[in-house]
Order: sequence, then structure tokens, then C-alpha cells
Amino acid sequence: MVRQDAIAPTVRKALDGARRFAKAGHEFPFSHYQSADTVFWPGCNLAANRPGLVRRVRNILSSRLHKRVGLALDCCFDPVYGLGDTETAFAALREIGKRLRDHGVRQVITGCLNCHKLLSEHLEDMQVVFILEALPAEIFEKQNMDSVYLHHPCPSSRWEGIRHRAVEAVQSPGRDLQTDPIPDLPGSEASAALCCGNGGGLGALQTNLADRFLDSITGEAAGRTMVTYCTGCQNRFLQQGAEAVHLLEWLPGVKPRRRIPSPLAQWANRLFLALAARSQTGIFVARIIILQPFFRRIGENKTEALHENMRNEERK
Repeated sequence: MVRQDAIAPTVRKALDGARRFAKAGHEFPFSHYQSADTVFWPGCNLAANRPGLVRRVRNILSSRLHKRVGLALDCCFDPVYGLGDTETAFAALREIGKRLRDHGVRQVITGCLNCHKLLSEHLEDMQVVFILEALPAEIFEKQNMDSVYLHHPCPSSRWEGIRHRAVEAVQSPGRDLQTDPIPDLPGSEASAALCCGNGGGLGALQTNLADRFLDSITGEAAGRTMVTYCTGCQNRFLQQGAEAVHLLEWLPGVKPRRRIPSPLAQWANRLFLALAARSQTGIFVARIIILQPFFRRIGENKTEALHENMRNEERK
């Protein structure tokens, strides 16, 4: 239906938006690959919302693995895939595979389960590991919380081992730990992994239904601190007014965020993260010169403020 463009106008509008979003993240200046045997692939949302956390995780991985871990910044095209345009998504994944191989990458550690889903299923001759599989449970700090609600993002339904690693990281003696209930679906392989309403472009297609998914989860949480390992889910919970943290925010030296950056700030975060990564390759100055027209197009004329932000990023 997508190939023949036999889709409803609302779906076409959502799909066009998803294509623009993915294409932007797949190209310069937001996409960047560092040459390394192993790279950390944070995904669009983690890079957009917590660029400092991305760098922190990469440094922890380098320390734990006793080797340099690079960064791979790109879009996996899951928003496009989720709306049915598999042809475009698979073409992008083939290009991603080529980019990784061209940079000498043999192992990808993902920070997003949607990215993990597509990369693990469609990259050839590449080891793909989710971040919770790469870090031991004991590295996560045991927060002073008596009661916690652990939300498993919907892609985790494919991997019982990943859900188990999340439980191990959150469990603490004496803590009241609640998780998503397993749906009562006879004859199915239902798991404790529920959609927050973002999956498959639902938030753009049927807002009311998406909100029902969200209300169901926050209702189960019943005021407990919500812990998840999906940035999109965390943002949904924060928008609802819940106290929600990303499990990676329990790593040493990381403070949980309480607010969601604006869309423009999220793109700026991704840009600065990519620029900071490029600064390590010797082409940083040339890229800044090329980027001047880009910033004029988005109405950013404060060049000195831009340079100061990039200097701050480099110092972090």
C-alpha cells in the first residue's frame, strides 16, 4: 500500500514527516561515524535529549572494555519502518552497514531498543549488543527509592534477556519493585513490555488511542518513580507529569533530567554532539565554515554563542 501510495492522507502526512526526520538524521551535519572496532550507537532520542550522557556512556564502555569505543551518530529509520515504508528503511540500513564497515566497525552497542531491533536484524556480519547487555548490573547506582515502577519498552518483548538485565539493574534489597503487567492474551506469547503510545507512529495518527496506552501505564505506576530504558517512553511519562528516569541516568556521576528539551534544542544537541565528535578527526574547523549557511537558514545568527557552546561541549 505504501509503495502504491494507497494510504490515507493522515498516514501519508505522518510518513512524510518521519521520512524528513530520518533523512535529516542520516545526513551531514547530524550523522557522523568514528573509526573504531566497537562503537556506541545512542540513537536519535538519546543524542537529542542527553548528549552529555551519550559521552558518559561511551567513556564508561571504553573503560570497561579496555579499548577505545567510538561514536556512531545516525538514524536507523525506525520511524519510517514503523509506518510501513520498509523499502526506504531497508535501503538506509544497507547504507548504514556500509558506513560501519568503511569505518572498521565490527561491534555496535546500541542505546535505543528500536535501533537495536533494526540493526540486529538487518546488519550483515556485525555484532549488535544492547547497552544493558554490555554493562554489568552492579555498575548502576542503587538509588534511595523505596518503591519503583520498571517499564519495559515495547521492543523489549523480543528479548527476555534484556528485560531480565533491566530488572537486575533496578532491584535492591527491601525495594518494592513493580513492573508492567503481562497482558491476558490467550494463545499469545505476551510479555511484560507495553507500548507507551509512541510505537508505530500512533501518536501522530491517533492521539486519543496513544494517550490511552500512556494512561494505562502511568495508572499502573500509581505514583511510583518510573524507570525505563527508552528515551521516548521517558519523555511520554515526563509529559504526563510523572517522575520518570532513564535507567542510564543511574550510572555513576549522572543526574536525571526533569524536563524535555524543545524540538530546536534537541536538534542543536544532536548537532553539537556530532561537531564535538568531528573535532577529534581534524576536520572540525572546515565543518564549522561549511555550517555557517545552515545556521543562517534556521535563524541562528549568534555565531559567538555557537562557538562558545561548542567549546563547552569539548570540555565536557
